[in-house]
Amino acid sequence: MTFSTATAYARPTLTGRTRLITLGLVTAVVIGSFLGRYDADVIGFRVRVEQVVPLALALWMLAHPALRGPFVRALRHPVPLVYGVFVAWNVVTTAVFSPSLTWSASILIWLAIDLLLLVSLMAIAEGADLAARLGRLSVAPWALVGFAAYAVANLSRGQVALGTDFDYLYEVYVARVTAIEANIYASILIFWALLAVTRRGIGRWETAAIAVSVPLGLVASQTRTAVFSLVLGLGVFALYTVFSRRSPWRERLARIVPAAALVAALVVVYGVIAALGGTEPADRTLAPSASDSATPAPTREPDPTNPEQQNKIGDVDFQGGTIAFRWEVAGLATQEMTGVNLWLGNGTNTFGLRHEQPGTPGVSGHIIMLPVQVLYDGGIVGLGLLAALFVTVFVCAPRERRPVAAGLLVSYLVSATLTSMFWFAITWILIAVILRPVTEDERDLPRI
Repeated sequence: MTFSTATAYARPTLTGRTRLITLGLVTAVVIGSFLGRYDADVIGFRVRVEQVVPLALALWMLAHPALRGPFVRALRHPVPLVYGVFVAWNVVTTAVFSPSLTWSASILIWLAIDLLLLVSLMAIAEGADLAARLGRLSVAPWALVGFAAYAVANLSRGQVALGTDFDYLYEVYVARVTAIEANIYASILIFWALLAVTRRGIGRWETAAIAVSVPLGLVASQTRTAVFSLVLGLGVFALYTVFSRRSPWRERLARIVPAAALVAALVVVYGVIAALGGTEPADRTLAPSASDSATPAPTREPDPTNPEQQNKIGDVDFQGGTIAFRWEVAGLATQEMTGVNLWLGNGTNTFGLRHEQPGTPGVSGHIIMLPVQVLYDGGIVGLGLLAALFVTVFVCAPRERRPVAAGLLVSYLVSATLTSMFWFAITWILIAVILRPVTEDERDLPRI
């Protein structure tokens, strides 16, 4: 075994019943990662479906003698070790600086569940392979369902708005399907699309399906961040492939054709929409982008057919909207990033204890941007551990898959900087998938 898989991705001999239960729970974990919208209050904490199912998988593995050994060995893999240190540091800085341990515990528990999820999927190779297949198969349906929800909601003026939220800033219904918000819907779509379209051996029909459906899904989400993130990630993948492989140029160029087809489709679709968009949206105010934060009350009746109040995709404005909102949040966060707190942090999830959400009086603040969030919570030490985690993921990825890993990590960092998604199950499923041992098809690739 190589360094990256020596303590993970075992292939234990399992009985038919044990294998069925294990793979069933893995399937439930992947499906649960799409269901961020659904939760319930349990002893004062908001408990999500995507948190409960991974916990069940981890408990099953710890309880079963044939799975316990692989689970414990996976804990010693470099990536879970680094992430475990990151979680431990959050516990330390929270204990020292947090004004409310209960408030901080909601995220600390989530971080711990994420660690269990990552280790569970890294414990057996078959589980990670299954997660990869399920994610790949989700791309076109996830995109098309989102586009259908978006089209129906806007054409019916909200009379049928299942799977959408109304964006009062731009007067348009945006798709989120079963995700917590449109940005998370789009992020899940682009990550699985990136992994699918960069897979060696992808056929023409699958490439065409992705190139058609993904732009439609991103239009439905009305997210500019997702488009930039996906294009940048695919660009990094292409450059890494072209300039790092020891194979004929024709083979290297052929390797990136599916990714290029998706980029071309995105450029055409979004170029047309941006060019045809209306004027700047009326009555613009600062507002949080996460749907689990309070949304300002509407100042007028929704009119999603009025082009003068739309053009979110083509609108890039640093003076208002979500970009200015993030700048204002970052400015508030810097007020506590001084002295010892700059180095050690202020405690996990404590920004909302000290600041209200800009533009929404009485609502606890939320930073949203991952680097700023981690710097605020865990200081320079915490941010350094986060950087170490991403470096470790890249180093431990199989060499045949590093072009894909590079593109995915860049895409993820861009998305996480502008959306609050680090804690969601999709993150740890992606890491387990990208680190898994190479398949037979991938072994035919030249080493890099």
